[in-house]
Order: sequence, then structure tokens, then C-alpha cells
Amino acid sequence: MDKKIKNEIVSTVLTFAALLATAVVVAVGGTMLALHTADIVPYIGSIAATAVALFVIYVVFYIYIRYIVGSGEIDSLPFPKLLAIVYFTVSAGVLLSCLSTGFLNSFAMPIACVALTIGILIKIRIGLMSTIITALGSLTVICSAIYASGGEAVLPEVIFGCLSSTVSGFAMIFLIRRRYSRFRLTWGALIVALIMAPFSALLSLIYTTDASEIVQNAVYSAIGDLISIAIMTASLPMYERICNVWTDFRLEELISLNQPLLKRMSEEAPGTLSHSMALANLAESCAIAIGLNPFMARACAYYHDVGKLKNPQFFVENQTDGYNPHDDLIPEVSANMITRHTKAGAEMLKEMHMPEEIVKAALEHHGTSAVGFFYMKAKYISGDRAKGVDEKEYRYEGPIPSTRYSAVIMLCDICEAMFRAKPPEDFEAMQEAVDKVVAAKIADGQFDNCKLTMRELNTIKQTICSIVPFTMHKRIDYAKAKERR
Repeated sequence: MDKKIKNEIVSTVLTFAALLATAVVVAVGGTMLALHTADIVPYIGSIAATAVALFVIYVVFYIYIRYIVGSGEIDSLPFPKLLAIVYFTVSAGVLLSCLSTGFLNSFAMPIACVALTIGILIKIRIGLMSTIITALGSLTVICSAIYASGGEAVLPEVIFGCLSSTVSGFAMIFLIRRRYSRFRLTWGALIVALIMAPFSALLSLIYTTDASEIVQNAVYSAIGDLISIAIMTASLPMYERICNVWTDFRLEELISLNQPLLKRMSEEAPGTLSHSMALANLAESCAIAIGLNPFMARACAYYHDVGKLKNPQFFVENQTDGYNPHDDLIPEVSANMITRHTKAGAEMLKEMHMPEEIVKAALEHHGTSAVGFFYMKAKYISGDRAKGVDEKEYRYEGPIPSTRYSAVIMLCDICEAMFRAKPPEDFEAMQEAVDKVVAAKIADGQFDNCKLTMRELNTIKQTICSIVPFTMHKRIDYAKAKERR
């Protein structure tokens, strides 16, 4: 048997064993909380059935997550870490729902906190599915416990309370799609909590006409949503730090120009920062077009050239006095000075504990491409011995892009520099130039190690061609206009 397949089987078996253990713990703990009793002996049979049902639900969820990850939609989190975050959050959500049912009211289930937390930490699709799994798990544990204790009369309240909390979770997911800041997200969630209270009252009308119970359910629904918001607000920073997850909130803080490294670039390598910011607009648009995180793409663009801080004067965008130090160097040394910035940048970013995608973008955004100018210069100087010039000595060490972010930065970097040096004459010329760049990189094998598809490459080309004209637009010469008047 192939070693890779064998490791995959062992990993799956261990995962299922962990899921079974988690299901048992949640079944036992949930029953105790729902019935607020420590004596579980009379409910052993019910707990066993609940654990099996939970395990089946968890396995179905595992298959769904595996499908999402396998499709390439999530490439920013290691799979084991993703599973740990998701199942811990879902299981905690089930236990909290059991706690609220046992000690407060079924309408106070904080299921929305699962939707918010996982939707922000990982992906909205998984956040939505996590909400459904948490609701199913909560219903399974609570209904089984209540039925075993002979309290069937309250089952309608549990079912509709769980439904109300689930709808709240879905509504709050909508807020995440709007990409609000932490503060605006919290306020938006509070508004949703208030709106959901009347909805809970309407649901209560389905199974009861008792006015006091209807009002009580509405109040507890608002309380449950407020608890969800409080849990999300408190737990999110802990997830971010402990699990080293880079949410949009952290990335937004990272691309602030008040960041020490970016302030240093503005002082020591202002030309490089200007290029990075122009590149960021292109990269962000391309990321949105192919379904990548625009915040991560912008962060990769801002930091991809930080290695130039080691020797900023050796890069043309930072040369303002007309002096070019490469004029005093042989091509081999010049090429070495240029190519070392990728490795230097990656080392700097690693020391600062930056996201892996940003570190890789800094290291891989040139792949193993050749520094063409100095290679051709070396051949010209060598004259008759030009054939003896080894192109490998004028290539970046690499590696080639291993993430779609690195590939996007590579293409946008080349196109931004190319069009800044020589603006295209017209749209057709621009399209032809971008096509040539992409074709050359494909032929050079630069995209062989990333998951970028041909369809995505075409989308990136179209996006670049649609954005560049707006960055290269002409301005009115006000001095001449004034002379004419």
C-alpha cells in the first residue's frame, strides 16, 4: 500500500475516533446541563443513543468540510487546525444551548455565536453549515434528554427556540458578508438581536397563546443573541492569538500605514512603498475576481518587497538623485543584489510572525524567473564569450509560487512595473502585453506548484486590463490651460 494512502487512512481513523470521543463528551455533558442533574445513571441508554446520533452528524459534517477544503476554497488554514476550531466551537455551542435550555429558556440558545465565530475565522459557507450542525446537535441532545425524563410537553418550546436561534445565526452571517469592522459588526449584531425578538414571539404563537410565555420567549431570544455577541467578542481575539488565525479584522490592522514596517518603508524606501500600494489595488481586484480574500491579497502586496529595505538604493524606484550603484558593479553582483531581496523579506516577515501567505508571497513572487536586464548585460559585456554566460546565475532562488496569492502578486507585480515604465498605447496593446507575460510565466513553469487554473488566469488577465487604464489615466495640464485663458 502506498505510504501516502496509508497515512491518510490512519489520519481518518484517528479523526473519527476523536469525533466519537467528542460526541460522547457532548452527549454526557449536554444531558447533565439540559436536565441540570449530576445523576446520569437513569439516562445511560438515552446518552448512548444521543452519542451515536451526534457522531453521525459530526461525520457528515466532516465529509462536507473535506469537500470544501478539497475544492481549494480554503488554503489558508492547515486541515487539522481547521477541524479543531470548527468542532470545538460547534461542541461548545451545543453545550451552551443545553445550558441555556436547562437554566434559562430554549429561546436563549446562543447558536448565533457559532455562526459569527466560524464565519469570521474560517469561511461563511462553513459558518452556515456549522450553525445547522449546532442546531441539530442541540436538538438531538436536548430532546433526547427531555424525552428520557418524561418532559415531552416542553418539546415544542425547544424546537421553536432552536429554530429562532438558528435564524438569528443566519441573519448575523449576512453581517459578515458586508465585511464590517469589529465595532460595526457588534452594533449590527445588536440590531439583529432586537429584530429577532418579535420573530421569536411570532414563532411562539404556533404552539401557545399564553401572552406571558410569548413575551418571555421574545425577551429570552434577545438575551440569547446578546450572549452570542458577548461570547463572539470575547472568544474571537483568543482564537486569533492562540490558533494564530488571521481574520479580516487582523489583516485590516496589518495593512494600516501606521504599522512599523510600512512606516519604515515610507521613510527608507518610499518608491517601493508607492509601487506596493499601486500593486495592492491590482492584487485586491484580482483576488475578488477569483474568490480569494481581498484583505490577504492587499497585505501580501504591501509586504512583498520589504526585503528591499536591506539595500533600498539598489532598486530603481528608490533612486532619486540620478545615481545608480549598479553602474559601478559587474552584472553578476548586481543580479545578486536584486535577487536577494525575496529571501531577506521572507526572513524579516518570519521574525515578525506574519501570516504564512504573506511570507510566501515575499519569497515566491519572482519564482525562479531570470533577472533579464543583467543577464543580457552580462552577455553583451562577454562579447564572443556570451554563450558561456549561465542564465541560472541570473535567476531568483525561488521557489516558484505555491499559493494563489503568490501567483497573483507575481503577475500584478510584473504588469504594474511594466506599464509604469511604458504605458500601453491602447487597450489592445495592453491586452497583448498581459497575454505575453502570462504565457511566458506558464512556459517557464512558474505556476506548476500552485492551484491556479487556466480559467482563473484568464480572469486575472481580464481584471488587470480593466483596472490598469484607471491607474494610468492622464491629468489636465492646468498651467497650459491657464496660459490659454
